[in-house]
Amino acid sequence: MDIKEAGLFIKVNIAAQRARQIMQGAAPKIQSSSRKPAAIAILELESGVLEAFTPEELPDPPEEGSDGEDTEDGL
Repeated sequence: MDIKEAGLFIKVNIAAQRARQIMQGAAPKIQSSSRKPAAIAILELESGVLEAFTPEELPDPPEEGSDGEDTEDGL
């Protein structure tokens, strides 16, 4: 998804999710004089360093047990 062409609602959601990541300890992707996670997230969004994907663009998750290991009964 091209964030620059996204609507305001999508941009706000992307920035909110990124702010939560920063609050949980993720390192900022840009240098900022602000220490506020929301401000940093907005600056990251505006600078174009964030990526966003629609559900259709995400790869399918691997199926459980598809790595060749038996996951039932601890075997």
